[in-house]
Amino acid sequence: MAFAVTAFNSEQWLAERSDDSDMVRLRVAYRDCVSKIEAPAENVSFPLETFPDGSVKSRLTAARAQMFPDTGYIWGEKIRVEQYKNPGTTNVWANLVAENCIVDRKTKSGWVEGDATMVYGDSSVKGRGIYFSLPREFIKILSKCEIRTKGAKMDPRSLLK
Repeated sequence: MAFAVTAFNSEQWLAERSDDSDMVRLRVAYRDCVSKIEAPAENVSFPLETFPDGSVKSRLTAARAQMFPDTGYIWGEKIRVEQYKNPGTTNVWANLVAENCIVDRKTKSGWVEGDATMVYGDSSVKGRGIYFSLPREFIKILSKCEIRTKGAKMDPRSLLK
């Protein structure tokens, strides 16, 4: 029996992580959407992704939000983006809470202009100016970054070398 094995390509990984084109696109879109907000709905929820069985895989809820059907963008204030690991469950796998945000429903990526916190298992990250991609399971924090994790075994003295 043969198995296909692919080696980790660090150059490719770094190139993908340093490509900020989607983040830049969403930052511009955020400003554009904010300038066009007319009558946002209150206390809304939008599915972003679904599992093959149709159950919600990720969802955005917001205190105030406006959808832009022509672009597929959703702008929101006091938002929460929840991701579920298994179909049909209500157990949140990853959770992003932000002051404000724009999400592209087509690419399932978003930009947070203000502060946000993301909890992923026993780890959390927070900061200001955040890009995220749900399909890539990727988050990039531009300022005031703080990372907390439980269960990591690391000697703090190793940071001083």
